[in-house]
Amino acid sequence: MTRISNRLKAIVKFVDIKDKVVDVGCDHGLLSIYLYENKLVSKVIASDINKNALSSAINNIKKRNLDIETVLSDGINNVDMKGINTLVISGMGTGTILHILEDNSKLNKVNKLIIQSNNDHEILRRKMNEKSYYLENEEYTYDKGKWYVTCKFVKSDNKNIESQIKYGFLSNSEYNDYLVLQENKIVKRIPWSSFKAKFKAKSKLKELKKAISDMK
Repeated sequence: MTRISNRLKAIVKFVDIKDKVVDVGCDHGLLSIYLYENKLVSKVIASDINKNALSSAINNIKKRNLDIETVLSDGINNVDMKGINTLVISGMGTGTILHILEDNSKLNKVNKLIIQSNNDHEILRRKMNEKSYYLENEEYTYDKGKWYVTCKFVKSDNKNIESQIKYGFLSNSEYNDYLVLQENKIVKRIPWSSFKAKFKAKSKLKELKKAISDMK
């Protein structure tokens, strides 16, 4: 059986057997292969914009003699979305992810988005709410010296409260400590001569600590 990293295992936690998935930015195809081999989803399509990455995925799929469709595509532009109800998007930044999700007509039947962005999680959560996707859960994973945030969005007219938009669910104490440490570093780097910037950073740190306390 195929082995996958801890960050990919975080994505797996949010899939369901009824899901028909497009693995956007599949890279070497390991997540798609893992989902297929373990019969965790009803269907999986592996897609990537990079020819070399997709070629690697195709080779890995062939080695295992698996029946997984692969598509060379910028996001989901070239993917036949008929019957697809779930997208997995990982290994890229929020700006690229939002570009992939620009065409709402492609998302008509997509009721779940599992997104693991490299940055700007607040922007991602806010934009997803605007597109009628509610942040239902998050997973925080430390893998190879880096923290990963995996978001599960479901189609809904419900809106997340502002603290969830800004910080997510803050359900991992180690990740929370990491966030506080990073904000503390920002505060310390700002000289007192830049009083407004210092005050703003200290206020943000205080707000974060309150959000963590409120989530407990």
